[in-house]
Amino acid sequence: MDNSSAIEHFLYYLQRHPAIAGMNTPQVLLAHTPEYRSIVNGIIESATARDFFRFSTMPLDTTPVGELTEAITHSDLYVLFYDSSTLPNPRAEGPAFIRQLQEVMSAQWKKSLLFKDYGDYFYDTFSVEPERIAQLNAALIDTMNEGETLSFSDEHGSYFEAPLRELKKWTNINGVGNYDLAPGEIATHSESINGHVRFLGTFLSTIPFARKYGIIESPLELWIENSVVTRIATDVPGLEHDFNKYLDANPSNRRIEELGIGTNEGVSQLYARNAGFEERHCGLHLGLGGGAKGSHHMDLIFNSGSLAVDKRVVFDGTAYVV
Repeated sequence: MDNSSAIEHFLYYLQRHPAIAGMNTPQVLLAHTPEYRSIVNGIIESATARDFFRFSTMPLDTTPVGELTEAITHSDLYVLFYDSSTLPNPRAEGPAFIRQLQEVMSAQWKKSLLFKDYGDYFYDTFSVEPERIAQLNAALIDTMNEGETLSFSDEHGSYFEAPLRELKKWTNINGVGNYDLAPGEIATHSESINGHVRFLGTFLSTIPFARKYGIIESPLELWIENSVVTRIATDVPGLEHDFNKYLDANPSNRRIEELGIGTNEGVSQLYARNAGFEERHCGLHLGLGGGAKGSHHMDLIFNSGSLAVDKRVVFDGTAYVV
């Protein structure tokens, strides 16, 4: 799909962001670093932009913090495009120009939209027709609500089960009405996930596991009892020590706080960019931590594996079959 179509899909979702839904020609600030200039130019030059928005643009890394703060405060929605985890010497709290904006960003979080470390994968993230993602998410949720047991398995011997009747309501992240615009995920929480998985994939967290370990190609084994990771094992140098340190730092870090299923067929592979769009990669991800004070949320995004409802495959590791 060409980039212009992806931008039109992005603008379709942008119109429906909770901060501006229903507004006539809202004022939207696009602040960006030089690497994102072509994406921003494509957005403001589209026909949809002229018809539905009043866009303004500012350099994110060179504009004085006072000017940016004022522009953010007076906008109906502000969108930031920048790199952080992919920089040569990344910091968990982001580059200096982001750290200087933390106060206003915290105060204005409901009208914020961040595209961090997306690069040109922005176009992949919005390449799928919105109707396709909406229909797929709805079909999956209907299937889950009608089933008894969700199971995961892969060619490496991974297996776990979760009773669907005990799950909390599924969150439908289809890009419409979501604070995070990147579409393509359904997610829930279960207290009853049990099994043993051999994780292959990448991480998403403020802790730099993705930066350090990239895409895991030798399994990180996790034993799971009632949604708690009881022990792990791996032959990846350093990973067992680092991961155990994370698990031991807070009791919540051992808990699977999120059972997520990515549904964005435009995100065709993982890149270990520690970017939010990778969570939309088709298939399973498990989110550890974040359920208690001092805990850090970390997503384990699986690169392979199939999902089944009552032993009927709904995702075969490559494509959805609902």
